[in-house]
Amino acid sequence: MDKIEKLQRNRNRLLGIAAISFLLWQGATLGIDIAGAAQWTHPISTLVMQISLIIGAVAWAGAMLMLVGYQRAVRQAGACTVLRDELFLRHRTVAILYGFTGMVAVAALLLAVSTFVEFSAEIAIRAVLISGVFIPLVMLVRLERKALPDVS
Repeated sequence: MDKIEKLQRNRNRLLGIAAISFLLWQGATLGIDIAGAAQWTHPISTLVMQISLIIGAVAWAGAMLMLVGYQRAVRQAGACTVLRDELFLRHRTVAILYGFTGMVAVAALLLAVSTFVEFSAEIAIRAVLISGVFIPLVMLVRLERKALPDVS
């Protein structure tokens, strides 16, 4: 495996970690918001959500710090233009398209649910935000993983 493939795999791992940690962090925050709105205070589930929030937030911060280290490695390898090739730009565009579609779908679902259940705008905005960040990251990792050759 050459240096460029290694950098691509590291980018995919980093984006995957960022996606999962963001979902854990903001998903726990959304769960706490929903539990608060429903006045549901089960101590164990509240503790689990708070621990998930802390772990997710720390992992997100760690992923962002790892991104800085990754940028340094790319710069030292002189691989910035190689890693931003046409295929990656195409994958990024498709991932953003999936993210936009996901955000619209979540907004439509929330609009339908609001007919039956009352919830705050903060809950709706957080749900749309989660889908708008998580879906493109996951799709980009998935598309890039398919494009990389198998290392067996």
